[in-house]
Amino acid sequence: MYCLIALFLTVGIILVDYDYYNGIDRYIPEFFYTNAELGKDILGVIAGALLTMTAITFSTIMIVLTTYSSQFSPRTLQNFLTDRRTLTVLGVFMGGFLYSIISLLFLRVEFEDKQILAATFSVMLSLICLGFFAFFIQHVATFIQVSNLISSITEEAKRNLETYHQKVEKSEVIKEKANPIIPSEFKIVSKVVSPRYGYLQIIDYDHLFEIAKKEDWIIQLKQEIGSFVVESTVIAEVFQKEESRVPDELINAFTLGRERNASEDVQYTIQKLEEISLRAISSGINDPHTAIDCIQHLGKILLLIIKYHKEHLVYEDHKQVRVITKQRQMRDILYQSFYQVIDHMGKDVSILFVIMDTLILIGEESDERVRLIIRDLYDYLKSHFKMSELKAFDRYYFEQKEHRLLQL
Repeated sequence: MYCLIALFLTVGIILVDYDYYNGIDRYIPEFFYTNAELGKDILGVIAGALLTMTAITFSTIMIVLTTYSSQFSPRTLQNFLTDRRTLTVLGVFMGGFLYSIISLLFLRVEFEDKQILAATFSVMLSLICLGFFAFFIQHVATFIQVSNLISSITEEAKRNLETYHQKVEKSEVIKEKANPIIPSEFKIVSKVVSPRYGYLQIIDYDHLFEIAKKEDWIIQLKQEIGSFVVESTVIAEVFQKEESRVPDELINAFTLGRERNASEDVQYTIQKLEEISLRAISSGINDPHTAIDCIQHLGKILLLIIKYHKEHLVYEDHKQVRVITKQRQMRDILYQSFYQVIDHMGKDVSILFVIMDTLILIGEESDERVRLIIRDLYDYLKSHFKMSELKAFDRYYFEQKEHRLLQL
C-alpha cells in the first residue's frame, strides 16, 4: 500500500514539475523549488540513504527472528512478522526509496536549469522515514523482551476468544447441544475426504450450514480446527435422505495449510506459551522466571477458555440440526496445556508451585465438572515429582497449596 501511495505521489509531482498542470505553481511557495541539477544530487543521496536504512531494518528483523527461533519458539516468528508496526516501517522505507529512485529517473539532462518540486518532497519523505526508523528501533527493543512477547500472545488469544464468543452469542442458528440425534430418515452417509495433507486452519461453518439447509442434509464434522489431516482423512460426513452427489464446493469450506492458524485455533496460542516455557526450563537456558511468567499467563488464557468455550455446538434450522461441529473437549485442553511442562520440570520446585497456583486459580473460577479435571491433573502432576526430595521449607508451602487444591 505504501509503495502504491509513493508511486501516485511520484506521478503527481512529475506532472507538476513538467507543467502538465499549468498554473498550480502559483499556489506553491517559491522556496519549495530547487533547480534540476541540485535536485538530482539530493534525490541520489536520499535514495542511497533510504536503501541503507531499509537494509539495516531487514538485518534487524533477521536478528529478531533468529532470537525468537532459538530462545523462544519457532512458532512465535509470525507474531513479529505479522505485527502492523513492523510492516508499516518496511512499507514507509520502501515507499520513500521508490519515490526517490523514480523521481531521479525522470530528471532529464535537458531540464537541468528547470525549477522542480521532487527534491523538496524527497527531503520531507526522508525526515518521515528517519522518524519511523527511530520508532522501529524502539519497537524492536520493546518487542524482543520476552515479557512483552508473552503478553502479546496472551492478548492475541483473548481477542480471538472474545470474537468467537460474540459470534456464538449473536447467532440465532448456533446452539449448544450435547449428543444431537440424527433422524432415521437421513440414512445415506457420504464421507468427505481431505484433498491434501496439512493442518485444518479454518472451517467455514456458515457455508456448510447454507449447503446443508439448501440440500436438506445433516453435516457432521469429524475433525476439529488445528487437526493434521492427510489425503485419506475423513473430515466430515454428510447424512442424506436420498443418495445424491456431494458437490465439490463443500470441500471449499475447509482451508488447509502448512501450519496452524492462531486466529481460529486457541490451542496453537497455548502451544506457543508452552514451548517458551520448555525452552526456559531447559538446561541450556535455565530461566525459570520466564517459565513461571508463561504458566501464569497460560492460566489467564485457560480461564477465558473455560468462560467462553462450548464443547458441543450445532447449527440448527427451525430446530432441525444441520451442522454438527467437533470442538476440543475441556479435559483435552487442560491436559495438553500442562503435560509437556510437567514432564520436563524435573526437580524445579518453583515450576511445581506455579502449576499448583494456576490449577488453584482455574479451579476457584470453575464449576464442579472442571474441578474434577483439575484434581485429576493434580494427581498427574504429583506423580511426576518426587515428594520425598522436598526440603522442609519447600514442604511447608507445598502442603499449603495442596490443602487449597484438595478443597476445590
